[in-house]
Amino acid sequence: MLIIDEVQTGFGRTGKLFACEHHDLKPDILCLAKGMAGGFPAGAVLCADNISVAKGKHGTTFGGNPLACAASLAAIGFILGESLPDKAASKGEQFRNKMESESFPGVREIRQLGLMIGIELDREVQPYITSLQDNGVLVLPAGPNVLRLLPPLVITDTQWQEVTDKLIAALKRDEG
Repeated sequence: MLIIDEVQTGFGRTGKLFACEHHDLKPDILCLAKGMAGGFPAGAVLCADNISVAKGKHGTTFGGNPLACAASLAAIGFILGESLPDKAASKGEQFRNKMESESFPGVREIRQLGLMIGIELDREVQPYITSLQDNGVLVLPAGPNVLRLLPPLVITDTQWQEVTDKLIAALKRDEG
């Protein structure tokens, strides 16, 4: 049985509706949340036809909440209608091409799939996070030496270019 957790990677983040599509995986169970309802708390578990759930054994506190369902339908409709997975793939590829054309002290690896980005450094990441925040760019760590970027799928080309330019400037400074 293959169970895939797409809580963070689902709904276009990686340039496909679901990250497992990049690898032609067909999960038996797919766990979903976060981007599913445009910020409203919602989640779902999708099961293949061969998976059976005993009646009465699938309880949840907020299961079937009409507001969460309406928010999910609206968000998914917007994601598909605006081709956000394709736009994430395109913006991610532009980002990768721009970053590969530069040279950065202290950068070990840039990992990117759509708009899910990790930049591994050979040093602590916190000075870079602080520098970027001081310049209006919010980023997070993914461990002590990985800078994590998860921009909104609706980021404009102009905004994304500004973020990329500020990131390049921060990475070119020797913060270590």
